[in-house]
Amino acid sequence: MKRKIQTITTLIIAAITLCGTPLKTQAAEAARQVFWTDGNSQVSYSVNAKTSDVVKIALQLFAHDMQTITGRAAKEKANAPLQIFQMDQLTNKEFAILEKYNLPIHHFITKKESFYIATRNGKLIVVGSDARGTAYGILELSRMAGVSPWTDWNDAKPHKQSTIGTQQGYESLQIPDTEYRGLALNSSRWMNSRNFSSIARLMLRLRANTLWQESSHHEVLYDKAVTDSFDIIIGSGQKVLQAQGKKHKKHKHTISDIKILWSNPQLWLRSSAPGVIVQEMSTKHEACIANVYDPKSAAYQLQLVMDMAWNRKSVSASTLTKHLQSWLSSQLGSNLGRHLLPIMKEYYRLTSIRQPEYMIMPFGNMEFHSGEFGNELERYLYAYDQLKAKVTGIERSVPNELSDTYFQLVKYPVFSAALIAEKELEAQEARHIARPGLFDKDDEAKAAAALSLDAYQQLKALVQHYCSIGKGKWRNIIDPNDGALQMPQLPGRLSNEQINQYKQEAFDRETDLRPLRAMSNDIIAKNAYEWNSTSGKQPATLLPLSGHSNQCVLLPKESTLHYTFSILKGGDARFTLASLPDYAGNKGSQQVSIRIDQGEPVVISLHDDYNSSLWKSDIWRGQTLKSIFITLEKGDHTIDITALDDSVILDQWVLDFDVDREYYAIPTVNKM
Repeated sequence: MKRKIQTITTLIIAAITLCGTPLKTQAAEAARQVFWTDGNSQVSYSVNAKTSDVVKIALQLFAHDMQTITGRAAKEKANAPLQIFQMDQLTNKEFAILEKYNLPIHHFITKKESFYIATRNGKLIVVGSDARGTAYGILELSRMAGVSPWTDWNDAKPHKQSTIGTQQGYESLQIPDTEYRGLALNSSRWMNSRNFSSIARLMLRLRANTLWQESSHHEVLYDKAVTDSFDIIIGSGQKVLQAQGKKHKKHKHTISDIKILWSNPQLWLRSSAPGVIVQEMSTKHEACIANVYDPKSAAYQLQLVMDMAWNRKSVSASTLTKHLQSWLSSQLGSNLGRHLLPIMKEYYRLTSIRQPEYMIMPFGNMEFHSGEFGNELERYLYAYDQLKAKVTGIERSVPNELSDTYFQLVKYPVFSAALIAEKELEAQEARHIARPGLFDKDDEAKAAAALSLDAYQQLKALVQHYCSIGKGKWRNIIDPNDGALQMPQLPGRLSNEQINQYKQEAFDRETDLRPLRAMSNDIIAKNAYEWNSTSGKQPATLLPLSGHSNQCVLLPKESTLHYTFSILKGGDARFTLASLPDYAGNKGSQQVSIRIDQGEPVVISLHDDYNSSLWKSDIWRGQTLKSIFITLEKGDHTIDITALDDSVILDQWVLDFDVDREYYAIPTVNKM
């Protein structure tokens, strides 16, 4: 039987506020609720007599969560409103009690790590098929009450409530899609017992059951101390090691279908665009592993991976934006979440154009050109300036109790990306302008260098503030030796006094930049989603939060995108098609045909060999570029782009009549 998650009804859970409500309405509303607590007593639960260690840990976490929400920890109590059962540990008497609730046990009793939650006879019943399933069911209660899985990691405090209830008739059955879901910790800092215990608690809340390791050395450090109590599976290579049987002997199991995001050292999960993750996670795998340097810096991406590993259909291209807003709301409240959605969408667009990690050496100079399109280098940095201003504006309305969470989830990633970009691009500009040995006499080069050094100083202050949060509890998370935080490489030195002087003389992005439309009249540039029409057996699909356009197009095999445009002057031109890189190296040749007007179609491959220098360049840029040369007359024209293979994901295209022009970003006007 195909394993799937089925949500039978949608969760409806809320604190019940009686003030100002007619008494009949109050009574009817209360009658429809199973109260965990009515405000007069603490949340209580009953659980079968014998449970596994991981269930006990989940109960401890749940008790603490209720303490945070209601002011009183949950406690065990006979005949409590919350009834919890671990099916593989029930006595005959306990099983008989469970059967009286008339639950669809046969649907999940043999399914690993599954759980069922439903209201019955005035109680809320939680049933897990095994230890992990029961633990996940218990922590689902925390989610239902508004506790984020990241509550201990992002200082995300849940909303205070005096009463908590679940509507009568609520019912949810959850069975994981992916058997092995977990993390590969790409840093030795997590290998001490204290840090790893924090990781294990996060994994439990995220329903991650597997720790992937590069060698057996790590297992020796934490196997008995943490992994057994949290029921964590150890995986390495093509094998997983897990406890089985009454004596918990370790057994190895070989698996062949493993999805690791990402296994290549060129890739970082923390900077991966959410749309790219959704596309990579859209197919089923036996194991799904997120390779992270530290979970905190990749919080949303890790949540997205684990949500889709648990239920592959929980997020799709059409629901990704809603998922992001829901996650932001779960951390910062619905009002802030709504206002932050466009902020984070623009953040992902700018980092898709160039990830902060790829700004630094040894990735070399970037092709951002100050002499094209009215200075595309400064235009890119100006987009970051505008984004920072919006983040600062919203920050003024953030409640004090959420200020640390806001800094960690929004301000730090946006500001650090912006400052790294300014630090590195202005340093590149200074190196480009300065003549050998004449930096001290070149005011323009010194102005660019001053902006670079000023950004570097701001970046250091930003990191210092991060390290001071919560009396320094995150100090070990931020790596001061991170390459992105390195000092810029400049052609000369400036004192602090010179930095303050020359940054006042630098290019003023607010006043010196002209509108992009006015600076790109001799070029036709479009985002792939700006088609005039489509054709084919299957429709094209939009993939939000991906690519330079921030909305790539998934083009099925034998489907076509049709574009029309007009030019006032003919001549030779270079047509460049930009697609999303093949991050995992498994998409094949990705052939497309390009037909201009009624000419012969030209077939090109969007594929670059995995791990080749071209592929690495694609990854750094966030686009694969392929060009053909054509000659056009003035007037109206058409371009038809047809996918000849599966897995074609198009981003943008450009028709440039200056065939030798060099620039970095295709100059489309951002419409997202």
